[in-house]
Amino acid sequence: MKFTDLLRAGVLLSTASATVLAASAVIFGILDNDQDIVLLCTIWWLFAATGSLMISQARGGRVSRSVSTLLADARPQRMQEEPRVGRTVANRLWPLGLLTLLGLIGTAALGSQVAGIGAGFPIVWALLWRGQESAVKAIEERDGVSFHVETAGPLKPMTLTRGPGLRRDFGRTSTPTTESERTAST
Repeated sequence: MKFTDLLRAGVLLSTASATVLAASAVIFGILDNDQDIVLLCTIWWLFAATGSLMISQARGGRVSRSVSTLLADARPQRMQEEPRVGRTVANRLWPLGLLTLLGLIGTAALGSQVAGIGAGFPIVWALLWRGQESAVKAIEERDGVSFHVETAGPLKPMTLTRGPGLRRDFGRTSTPTTESERTAST
């Protein structure tokens, strides 16, 4: 699976998780007549979103340190294995599913504040990682490589492989070097 696809899936699934948890917090808060909890959770979500956006803007479109380390440590490989998208997403993003499930169970058992607090964390994750895909794509286009996630177990650290990709030369103009090229260009 391409690394950029995993980053995109992570952001989308994180947004979905935050939406489910926030909706359950609001619904259970209204049903339990706890409007104060809903208000406090809303303030937490706004604080989490604002802080994440400020950090993301300060990064300035560059990859994070952890992604930079993953890209630098990617081992070269000519042939890529058959992509196992579902398995790779499940192995890499299982903590997000667990957070969502525990938040929903905690809401039913303990109250709406559990999902309300839990919704803030996927909001932070989604906003901090939303620009990583485009930054990795820019590196892939610049270097003419393609990064892929190696299939591994859910508790093993993520590793990447670097394969051939399409290289683009931006802003370069070619100057004719031979006599035939000079006459063809005029």
